[in-house]
Amino acid sequence: MRKAVCRALPALIAAFLLSAACSGGDGKERTHHKSRLYTIDGYRILELAGTPEEMGEAHGTLLAKDIRRVLKDVLQADDHRARYKRIIEGTKIMDSFQPEEYRREMKALAKAAGVDYMDVVALQLFGDAERGERPQGRFDKLLQQKCTNFAVFGPATANGECIVGRNFDYWYQEVAGCASIIIHYRPEKARSFVTLSWASVVNGWTLMNDKGLVVANNNAYGKSESLQGISTCFMQRHIIQNASSVEEGIEIARKGPRAVGTVMLVAGGDPPDAVELEFDHETFVVRKAKNGCVLAANRFLALGRDKPIEPGVSPYSRYGILLGLIRKNHGKIDRSMNFAAARGVPLSYINLHCAMLFPKDGTFLVSMGRVPACDGRFRRFRMTDKGIVIAK
Repeated sequence: MRKAVCRALPALIAAFLLSAACSGGDGKERTHHKSRLYTIDGYRILELAGTPEEMGEAHGTLLAKDIRRVLKDVLQADDHRARYKRIIEGTKIMDSFQPEEYRREMKALAKAAGVDYMDVVALQLFGDAERGERPQGRFDKLLQQKCTNFAVFGPATANGECIVGRNFDYWYQEVAGCASIIIHYRPEKARSFVTLSWASVVNGWTLMNDKGLVVANNNAYGKSESLQGISTCFMQRHIIQNASSVEEGIEIARKGPRAVGTVMLVAGGDPPDAVELEFDHETFVVRKAKNGCVLAANRFLALGRDKPIEPGVSPYSRYGILLGLIRKNHGKIDRSMNFAAARGVPLSYINLHCAMLFPKDGTFLVSMGRVPACDGRFRRFRMTDKGIVIAK
């Protein structure tokens, strides 16, 4: 036991120092035009409002120090020069396929933070830019996102409401310790939404909007991987900013253009519904919920097949454990059951955030920043017209 603590001590010290180096962590509210950075229950909230240019400028101004650090640690590390060059080459191709409003926002962010625009774009796209149009090696696949998500509603839950669980399992644990942030977007001409993200990442990995829609993604490998499409995470933001229902979200993703292989959850709405979208650059399949339940990890269950298949997985796998919990509690699932954090569901050594989302009233339960997030203290928040507040 003592040896284990000694081995873990350097990492804990590093995480503490990284957290101390972050800006805006003193609890004092800072503002820039219509936007603000504030802290609730130990979590930083970045509220961005206005036009793409206004939101990007505020993001870059309020979190400039963090943005420079994330870019350096994720993209510009001295031992990653070949990888950085490859990502930038892919980013230059993908940039023009991203929605113009997001490109305008990133340009304003880069200018305000004093960083290169293409580096900011690469930070949003690097998971896709490394994959498109080139063979995947074993090491490349190990570096990809290893997430889980699920949605239950209707006959599966105690009161019929939609309940969503989500694990973001990925690398860069030290960056997550320093840069994890909740961003509350209030665009001038689009839906308001919240995203669990990092400073400088303007799309994020787990998103919920003011119409009770949730989107989250898992990487998967399709036969058609391309750089000529909207990146996975910008597709999520495109849906969450513009859709009011699951059906509208489906059509946005179907229209594309899509880039690389993805399994994407779209859930919530009124009446509640949930689907997993399985797609790559050329092919698109909707996997509908069965008996009020749909869940996914990092594999296709329908794409490329004549008929969807049941997952032939061990009951001890992430998918199997999650499915077992849902089946055991079917019809009784409520907000007190945090299946996302159940042992064996998240990959604890890279679990950067763990969340339960309740789109009916904009409430979400989240632990993030310290790895494993699933073992941390969960905070309960609610998205409101006046900002993010602590929820009971």
